[in-house]
Amino acid sequence: MEKQTLFKMGILEQTFLTKALLEMKQNTGAEDCAGIEELVSKTVSAPKRKLYLNDTEYACAVESLNCMRNSYLSAGRSCGGIDRVLFKLLHSGYRRAPAR
Repeated sequence: MEKQTLFKMGILEQTFLTKALLEMKQNTGAEDCAGIEELVSKTVSAPKRKLYLNDTEYACAVESLNCMRNSYLSAGRSCGGIDRVLFKLLHSGYRRAPAR
């Protein structure tokens, strides 16, 4: 068993994270994060909405949510929901992940 970050998602968190990852894939062409498609499918099909992330997936999720937040702020839109999801992701802890 390997220690990974456990992100317990609700429907809101799952929706925002999926949308942010898909927007990042469209906007940047996914040069920085190679496994965005895998991370999207992993997010959508997470059992009991418990998402285990390794370090690169965690960094990619945080970066995509931050880019989405920046685009909302530049457009003059409210980003309170994104802030909540980002805060919850940043404060998620390490757990022993089950074998994949």
